[in-house]
Amino acid sequence: MADPIHLLGIYLHLARAAELGRRPHARDRLLIVAAALAADSMLPRVAALCRERVLEHNPNHLLRRWESLDEACEDSDFRHFLKQLQRRYPRERAERMLQESGLEMGNEREAYFTDEEYAAGLLGCSLDHLDRFGPAP
Repeated sequence: MADPIHLLGIYLHLARAAELGRRPHARDRLLIVAAALAADSMLPRVAALCRERVLEHNPNHLLRRWESLDEACEDSDFRHFLKQLQRRYPRERAERMLQESGLEMGNEREAYFTDEEYAAGLLGCSLDHLDRFGPAP
């Protein structure tokens, strides 16, 4: 089984590639999967930033119904939606997509002090930027 932080990195890399490729809907789907992984990995501020980025692009997205990803995950409608996304982008497909994109992750996680700092870096922000979502875990 893949390390959850490594898997989070894969989805965040793919989301950034989708954004650079001007595919905002694909980026949003990948950010939602990444947000769920971040929440499961006890990185609520990263999950909140992913949620915010989706809502910036699509203010009427299903995610707007909940104040946080944790709240969304408690609702059966969201869990059903998330399962659909996870079936659409399973780990194996995400790894293949990353490889096909030419992106190379290597040991980049080791360049960061924490998992949260690593995820924030992939999202193009600093830990200070995450402070608006609450204190560090």
